[in-house]
Amino acid sequence: MIKLIIILFSFINLANADTDSCKFFKYCGGSSSRSSSQSVPSTSSAASLNPGNISEVKGFGVEAIYQSSNPLSYDVVTGDGKIGALVSPSLENSFFGNRSIEMDDVYYARRLGKIQYKNTKLNLAVGANILNHKNLKIAFGISAKRNPDIRNINFGAGVSVRLPFVNFGVYLYQDDQKINLKNYINPYNSILYSTIFNGSTYQEKFSVKTYTVGTKIKNLSLDYGMIETKYKFYSDKTIIRLYSGAYSYKSLLFSFALRNEDSSNQLFKDNSLVISRNKVENFYGVDYLLKQSIVLGVQYNYFLLNEWSAKFVLFF
Repeated sequence: MIKLIIILFSFINLANADTDSCKFFKYCGGSSSRSSSQSVPSTSSAASLNPGNISEVKGFGVEAIYQSSNPLSYDVVTGDGKIGALVSPSLENSFFGNRSIEMDDVYYARRLGKIQYKNTKLNLAVGANILNHKNLKIAFGISAKRNPDIRNINFGAGVSVRLPFVNFGVYLYQDDQKINLKNYINPYNSILYSTIFNGSTYQEKFSVKTYTVGTKIKNLSLDYGMIETKYKFYSDKTIIRLYSGAYSYKSLLFSFALRNEDSSNQLFKDNSLVISRNKVENFYGVDYLLKQSIVLGVQYNYFLLNEWSAKFVLFF
């Protein structure tokens, strides 16, 4: 049903799409189609921080990210300049996404093999402008996440505000997860997880709070974001702080970011796991506007694997 809705919405907007691709490409002509989080490197990343960020998208676009030895990751976005919508996989355990519950042995194996986190959740985000004045823009967004392992849909809502020199947003949503505990051991107390939770599987529904604030000075965008989650699985909150920036020069966009994560998940260091709540990661990327409808890019550490990946964006 969700796929059908987005496909229908896409074709409606294709019929009325404006050829001004600056509404989609945040660096085209120095303009931006986002209310906040203008410096994050992808539309799906911006939508994961706040669905209101995609309210001003015009036309229809597909963004694909390729990393060696992993499936192609892609999202679809469309809009008419006042209402935007996006369908994408959930970005958990990637640089600009939340840190989800993951067994340490599974995490260790995929880090060694540079394997992306296997996430089967589907995310639908819709953003709409509710106030659009010269010095004040307010957008409202909603999201729906479906986890096929649980077959439940979780909703969220966000508001983003853009003033002349600052932008900010708040986004609250619910999510869930189901994992197989097998014979995995809690590294903090050396007790089997199956013993702790009295079963071979664990299922939890949780709430996530996301806050963003940023500014744009000519060709430079700077943003700060915080993702806060309280899992029952872990004793302490998971808090992720994102510091990102982007600078545009002619047809090039240079992106950079720092991720500071405070979580119970272990730290992967020197090909081993270390108990440490603090994890610091860096991200770098460069995009090239080949034509008004095509963007090519390369980026480092988008999937939190210290990997290089290629990006391709096609806009109609």
